[in-house]
Amino acid sequence: MKKALKFAWQVVASRWFVIAAGLWIQSVAGTSYTFGVYSQSLKEALGYNQQRLDTLAFFKAIGGNVGVISGLLYDVVPPWVVLIIGAVQCSFGYSMLWLAVTRRISAPAFWQMCLYICVACNTSTYFSTAVVVTNVKNFPRNRGIIIGLLKGFLGLSGAILTQVFYAVYRNDPSSFLLMVSWLPAVVALLFMAVIRVMPAANTDEKEQVNFTLFSTIAICLAAYLCGIIVLENVMPFGRVASLVVVFILLAFLLLPFGVVVRAESAPHGEFAPSSITKPLLSDQDFSGINKDPEVGGGADQGRQPEVEENGVTEEANTRTEWRREPERGDDYSLKQATSSLDFWLLVITMACSMGSGTTAIDNMGQIGASLGYSQVNINTFISLISIWNFLGRFGAGVGSELLFHTKNISRPCCLALSLAVMCVGHLVMASAVTGSLYVGSIILGVCYGAQWSLMPAITSEIFGLRHFGTLFNTIGIASPAGAYILSVRVAGYLYDREAQWQHRNPKFGDDDPLSCDGPSCFRLTFLILACVCALGCAVSMWLFVRTKRFYQELHNSYTRTMD
Repeated sequence: MKKALKFAWQVVASRWFVIAAGLWIQSVAGTSYTFGVYSQSLKEALGYNQQRLDTLAFFKAIGGNVGVISGLLYDVVPPWVVLIIGAVQCSFGYSMLWLAVTRRISAPAFWQMCLYICVACNTSTYFSTAVVVTNVKNFPRNRGIIIGLLKGFLGLSGAILTQVFYAVYRNDPSSFLLMVSWLPAVVALLFMAVIRVMPAANTDEKEQVNFTLFSTIAICLAAYLCGIIVLENVMPFGRVASLVVVFILLAFLLLPFGVVVRAESAPHGEFAPSSITKPLLSDQDFSGINKDPEVGGGADQGRQPEVEENGVTEEANTRTEWRREPERGDDYSLKQATSSLDFWLLVITMACSMGSGTTAIDNMGQIGASLGYSQVNINTFISLISIWNFLGRFGAGVGSELLFHTKNISRPCCLALSLAVMCVGHLVMASAVTGSLYVGSIILGVCYGAQWSLMPAITSEIFGLRHFGTLFNTIGIASPAGAYILSVRVAGYLYDREAQWQHRNPKFGDDDPLSCDGPSCFRLTFLILACVCALGCAVSMWLFVRTKRFYQELHNSYTRTMD
């Protein structure tokens, strides 16, 4: 018994358990991606037009992407404090939305609804910062895989939450708000004690096989959810079938803990080499990337400045280090990063890519309705986008690392490629031909997810890990900034203008001035979004050219290490 308890403590105290717990938190943290499930309820219950609904979506995007506060907090408080703050915001924000939609309180002013949804969706930045930054610091040599896994589960969370919703509350969209007011908070509080930074260890075969097992579970979970969503569209499930689906889903989510037990019980060297090659960044690749002793690496680690009796030499060395302009790969402060052109090229790229992607995803419910799809089909689109989002996040995290190792293709180049493909996706949506909504949603979901995985990885490579949480959350502000312009000022305005024209035109016979029907509702919007993505592709290619030498040196270092 004593031996079993000792082993159980060893499992809970391991770095691998931190990953498994993080996957659980991320699997329910993406509530901001489910806006399409309850957006129509908000519109009908509160009498909003499309522009007001898109304004709500903009504040949702602000909450879901502006994580500067969570990043700054992470630098000064333990991760569990960050998780508690996120849990409190989640419960408060979504509870107020639910009370408003169900009319249990008098209808709030519009600015109050904007505040509530912003606070509610800001939850994901606290959860993501605590989980992603902690695990990247625990596994600095595998940051691409770590980010891909954790961001991938965040992308899957929309589909996971939807399945739980069907089983618990059936198909009442307003009750979805009640569910997300407590479920993510409970999961975060359950695992908050184990989310902590631990000393990083050297990469070995055992570590790579564990990541392969985590990746296999993630892919199987995504395939399972995809199959369930398609089946639900063909033949709606009853209550018992929905419960069975959730129990199987729970079994998938428990499998990562099996990987943790295997990792802690198997002798070192028992595993066969993984198909995933050596990670992109190792501690010896270039000095400065991991100077933080918590991260475990850097050429300067363990080196102390000479100290004369009067302390003059130590003070001079410290002052020189503070004034030195950092090079790519060094640990940048927020002030130093914002003085770099690389930083602003990333910001502009993300404003174009994430802004256009958010606009399309947030309006998926109205796009489907305008083209005559049923509510069941619309919910299917929204759930499947979560699957494509996962594939983009996970595939970009792992794939970009493998491409760099085998083909010397850097992540900024992968980012430019994803934007080019996303441009094609917007053009497919603009065509509004039969099946375009299916094909376009796949392309947009995959590319949108890829950018959320590539951006944090590029940020950690160019600007270091010491202030990684603050920096990638700061760059994330570009998403709501782009979404406001493209969603509220472009998509919402053009939709309402078309709806008003149809209302005045006897040929359409539409008595609702807030409703628009037909391909013309969003066609011009998607053409504009395609142009914006083309601009983002050009800017990311500029970043690729600027950092080409940096990544070449990194690749050469990797090649020398392998030889």
